[in-house]
Amino acid sequence: MKKLISTDSVGFLGSPEQFLYLYREYFQDATFDGVEMIAFKPLGRLKNFVAVLEKSGIATVSFHGKTAGENRLPAHYGVVMTIVNSLIFDAWKLAKSFPEVEFLSHTPYLEKNQIKNFLTKRPPKIFWVENHAYGKQGIDNAIKLIEWYWKRGLNAQGMLDVYHLLAKIPPGDLQKKWSTILDEISGYLKWFRGIHFPIGTRKNDSLDIENMSDEMLALFGKKIVSRLDRVVIENQQKNLGLFFSANSAINKIKRRNRINFTRLKKAGIL
Repeated sequence: MKKLISTDSVGFLGSPEQFLYLYREYFQDATFDGVEMIAFKPLGRLKNFVAVLEKSGIATVSFHGKTAGENRLPAHYGVVMTIVNSLIFDAWKLAKSFPEVEFLSHTPYLEKNQIKNFLTKRPPKIFWVENHAYGKQGIDNAIKLIEWYWKRGLNAQGMLDVYHLLAKIPPGDLQKKWSTILDEISGYLKWFRGIHFPIGTRKNDSLDIENMSDEMLALFGKKIVSRLDRVVIENQQKNLGLFFSANSAINKIKRRNRINFTRLKKAGIL
């Protein structure tokens, strides 16, 4: 199983040096095996980010591409994602510029006919399909699309975003029904070989990890993570942190990471 960390915590304008300051020690102690990098434009900057990490022995394993489907999200979040998607490269540009790197996109983007045509004509070794809409509807949409690609001989694998699945469940119900919810997730693992486990401070796209007990995390590790090929920790930051983080904010992220990564390691998620 590969354990990856997203580059989302440094935002659109964040530097590879900020990323290394946050995470270098966790690659040195083998907490993480590589990076899932947000595929932000421009190309020269993206290539530099990949190269700087590579010089530190850190592999960019996958790119997180466009999501599309802004109209399937709550209105205020849809506006934000319209801006974010305009800053991210399309699949064909990533395939041309980084043929050795895997990529991931959300279901609505990979449902587009032009993307389907591109992928069937030029099948990648593997690509990842993330559930987009909240709740079970997002899971069902992703499974339908994964099976469409499977029937055409493509190696599409699901990446189950835990927040997207659980977003509509009240916190009290989440704690009461946690074991049952994990049994439900277990049933999806035929299609979803990886998970996004988002722990950031941007609450409309992150789990409320501070209010998840150690027992809940340990049960997730036992029932779900032990059966996966990939775990990706996302760490989006609130407010303008989606686009950049000042050094003072980076220091806060670093302190918070120490607490959360210790808990996730103890739980068997990392």
